[in-house]
Amino acid sequence: MRNLTFKAACRNLYELSRRGNLALLVHARPDGDCIGSAYATAALLASVGCRAHVVCADPLPARLRFIAESSGFDPEITLDKLPEDFLPGNVTAIALDIAASTQLGQLEGKYDIALSFDHHARSTPFSDRYLSAEASATGEIVWRIAREWMRMGFIDYIPSAVAPAVYAAISSDTGCFRYSNVTPATHRTAAQLIALIPSHAEIDRLLFETKTPGRLAAEKAALDLLSFASNGKIAVCSISLEQIAAHGLASEDLDALIDIARSVAGVEIAFSIREEAAGSYRVSARSNSNVDVSSLCAYFGGGGHVKAAGCTVSADSLESAKRILLSRAERLVS
Repeated sequence: MRNLTFKAACRNLYELSRRGNLALLVHARPDGDCIGSAYATAALLASVGCRAHVVCADPLPARLRFIAESSGFDPEITLDKLPEDFLPGNVTAIALDIAASTQLGQLEGKYDIALSFDHHARSTPFSDRYLSAEASATGEIVWRIAREWMRMGFIDYIPSAVAPAVYAAISSDTGCFRYSNVTPATHRTAAQLIALIPSHAEIDRLLFETKTPGRLAAEKAALDLLSFASNGKIAVCSISLEQIAAHGLASEDLDALIDIARSVAGVEIAFSIREEAAGSYRVSARSNSNVDVSSLCAYFGGGGHVKAAGCTVSADSLESAKRILLSRAERLVS
């Protein structure tokens, strides 16, 4: 496993595209960045005659299907929906926006991963990779690859499907350019993309202003489940499998939990804790202050960004998982 320079990674990706089909792996519970990055990469690969298919342990969330459909690719991405030649053992894989192999979920260990592109500062390498921690999103990296392929002479133009998918990736991971991971380079990239796409406003509307009934139900449940610690500086939304079923919530709706928790005035750290199986609890963490939640999540074997990270906590109950998490978190608030 090697850390590659940007130019070496661009060349390696092109060389892989000449050898045959490529599976584009994204993390379980896919978000806008990994999905936008993957479909943009698929479009770029198609321009040099390489067939690519996005592959994930979980289905594409309904709110993100427009990225696949507008890019002209199949939105069915789970193993049971794949063409046979994209199943494990039949194809080489590229990983996008994956900080550790465990984020692949049920796909972990199934594919031969030749190369990965990522922007998470805290990460565990599992293949040859290019890591750019200063990039606001993996989508930024993909756009740089497309432009570099032009400079290298691999392509004469960037396919029209690339820019909208990249824009969706970046806008998603920056909260519509509101988060602290936004840099001057992010805005320069956005300016290049906006000049090439019919309506960036429509992409942002679909990402941030359109909610399914399930999402609204999750937000209502989050308000009922919200609790606080450390004099209101820590907010927690925790939900059991039984509660998920009782509220009729799909997995893709549960991101609403962390969004509600982080929005409360005075909160420095927000958590969502969701039961995934007996004894296993998935944690999403967000920081509204200088607290580094990636270091907190790294303690439990997870990782991510300073302001946004995740991990899995093992405990005998939801309440126990909450106590374990708070025992570490309460040391960090001012």
